[in-house]
Amino acid sequence: MEITPLFRSEKTLATFELLADLRPHTAAEIAAYVGIDDSREVYPRLKRWATLIDIKKIGIRKNIYRLKDRVVEAVKKGLKISTKAEKVLKKAEKVMKKTMGRELNEEEKAVLEFLINYWKQTGKKWYEGKVEPVVQTIARIKGLDPSDVVSAILSLYQAGLIALWPDADRPKKVAVTKTLLA
Repeated sequence: MEITPLFRSEKTLATFELLADLRPHTAAEIAAYVGIDDSREVYPRLKRWATLIDIKKIGIRKNIYRLKDRVVEAVKKGLKISTKAEKVLKKAEKVMKKTMGRELNEEEKAVLEFLINYWKQTGKKWYEGKVEPVVQTIARIKGLDPSDVVSAILSLYQAGLIALWPDADRPKKVAVTKTLLA
């Protein structure tokens, strides 16, 4: 187990690992799994996570804990987006190998990931740079050099993986082609 900024304690992280099986658990089960001596110490530890954990009281002293439905849906949606992005990237690898005779480099993958995630999250196929140019936005978000982003966009355009509007010299809009999204 690795402590992250979100979970500062290994016991809290272990509790969420147990709750990740999507079944309800009693305080005694959580205490046994995490290594807490008294099950009465579970509620004070999880009280601050009430926005993520559903706590139901049964009888006088029994609490049932489980992850809230909205948390489960958010995680499932995030996993679905990442798996679809992986499928599209694999398809892009095949097309690039077929058309250009080489594999995608890291900058090209980063540009495609940006465009795919934008499409999945917004439903819009075309990404338009309104405040700053498209190249600078992608470079800033992905932490790349703008000249590398320009060369990646041009090679993806030549391979037929992305479309540029109005032209390749000064694109104002960029989109993943239907070849990859189909």
